[in-house]
Amino acid sequence: MKMTSLETNGNGNGNSLKLYYWYTSFYSQRVLMSLYEKRVPFKSQIVSLYAQEQYEPWFLRLNPRGEVPVLTDGVKVIPDSSRIIEYLEDNFSNGQFKQLTPKEKGSEESKLIQSFRESLNALPIPLLTYGTALNPELLDNPKPPFTPALIKKMADIMKKRHINLREHAERMPEFRDALLKKSEEAEKGVLNINTTREDVEEALKKVDATLQEVEDQLSLHLPDNLDCWLCGSLFSIADIDLAILLNRLNQLGYERRFWSEGKRPALQAYWERIQKRDSFKKATYFSVNAVHMTMLRGVLKQSKTFLASLTVALGFVAISYIVYRRVQQS
Repeated sequence: MKMTSLETNGNGNGNSLKLYYWYTSFYSQRVLMSLYEKRVPFKSQIVSLYAQEQYEPWFLRLNPRGEVPVLTDGVKVIPDSSRIIEYLEDNFSNGQFKQLTPKEKGSEESKLIQSFRESLNALPIPLLTYGTALNPELLDNPKPPFTPALIKKMADIMKKRHINLREHAERMPEFRDALLKKSEEAEKGVLNINTTREDVEEALKKVDATLQEVEDQLSLHLPDNLDCWLCGSLFSIADIDLAILLNRLNQLGYERRFWSEGKRPALQAYWERIQKRDSFKKATYFSVNAVHMTMLRGVLKQSKTFLASLTVALGFVAISYIVYRRVQQS
């Protein structure tokens, strides 16, 4: 898929939007879909999580916690996907840009959208994603990018994340406090997702309950209003939240558990429909080769000391061999 004009120009309002993101990041995809759906032009820069670019000084100056996505608008820096989506809706919802919330903020439709957003955003996506990687026996039908190699890498990252964060903190005093705080959260606090199978099963139950609420809501539109979305005729930010959630569940291989094969027919029909939407296709697109290249870049970065030592050693061997040959010939 070629990069679109939306990703190469200024935003058309005299400001300069730039999104820092990673292809397969759940939260990055939410922002990407919002930008594409609203047709807000933006520039972009990939931040490879596999190469740990989120912990490089240039990015930590944007977000000291080292998390994607981050949106900049001129001198403004907006981290966190929910804040970014709200910023876009507040500042790019008139004229040429599509509105993803009702004009009447206190309407019943607006309240319904907000209610579903709260339910969907409360789901523990990192625990579900990395917990599945740590408990691969739960995998049923995983799809790219969640290949066996990537799942193993994800599990390794989670087991060592608090240690890696401490190492980054010691190397970069400027960001030490923020990184040490995140390290503590990753080891013992809210970011600790080195979970048991029972923890993941509990998270899956929460997803199941939320998707049943979605199924009940979608069923209200059937069979007469096939063109309706989650909360009505408006394609809203709640639909973006739901679309990216379904995509993650499908990639992890949970579609048979939650909606396919007749389990939730309204949700199945919604999933088939959302996959055809242009903003969804663009937001969830990734190049397997690009992902593999960034994984290789990460390995090379982490092994640079070893590579430097190997280069010196090979150079020493070469010089020794030349000296040896000259001695033999004299």
